[in-house]
Amino acid sequence: MTSGGHAHRFGGPHRVAVLPTTRAGTWAVGFAAVSIVLQPAWMLMGPLGGFPGLLSGLIGGIVALVAILRRSERAISVFIALVPFVGVVVFVLGEFLIGHD
Repeated sequence: MTSGGHAHRFGGPHRVAVLPTTRAGTWAVGFAAVSIVLQPAWMLMGPLGGFPGLLSGLIGGIVALVAILRRSERAISVFIALVPFVGVVVFVLGEFLIGHD
């Protein structure tokens, strides 16, 4: 029950941002988008062709973590920017730990 026009303690209207609200969040989403675009370059340009995509995914994830942890960014797109980062980390760890013949 509310009194005096105060909002409910638990619940109430919350707006979730889709686009980043900080500069770091914008950079993170940009690097993640570039990573997604450049990943097919691995198949088209040979072994070194995908390196810019991997690098931009790594940078985008690091910047997204900084935006989330230090700048209190809560936009959905910044959390989605962590997906290419996780993919790059899993790929690199797989190459180092398992490798291929």
